Amino acid sequence: MTWRWPLPEHSDARSDDAGAFGAARRHDVHTGVDLHCPEDALVTSVEPGVVVAVEDFTGPDAGSPWWLPTKAVLVEGDSGVVVYGEVTPLLAEGSRIGVGIPVGYVRRVLRNDKGRPTAMLHLELMAPGARTTLWWRLGADRPAGLLDPTAMLAAAREGRDAE
Repeated sequence: MTWRWPLPEHSDARSDDAGAFGAARRHDVHTGVDLHCPEDALVTSVEPGVVVAVEDFTGPDAGSPWWLPTKAVLVEGDSGVVVYGEVTPLLAEGSRIGVGIPVGYVRRVLRNDKGRPTAMLHLELMAPGARTTLWWRLGADRPAGLLDPTAMLAAAREGRDAE
């Protein structure tokens, strides 16, 4: 299965240890991969699918007031449900999309600039049928249906199939 890189204008976008899948952080365990890039970077779909939800992702309305408000777009495709988080959405629930279609723009999520990037695409992968994102609490097992997108993103960066 092949994904397309989700930040077409930022092939150099990288994650750090805190933004890696499964990284233990102050409030939780990280459920996706953060790809650091400029605010307003265009995010495009990694594969064809259907938008199954658009939700508050960070900020007070999402139960995380320590971050700025952002949204997430959940798209179900062949690999499961891809979550494009920390964005301003360009799509509505029910939209059918192809690969490389604009999904949204990256938003700043971190309130304070502490010398590291404050804007990033947060990308998750969940099992088919997911309709909402999940918290992975510190000390808890990985939530059922939460998958690691790291290999898919690495393959997309290199333009090859994931193994």
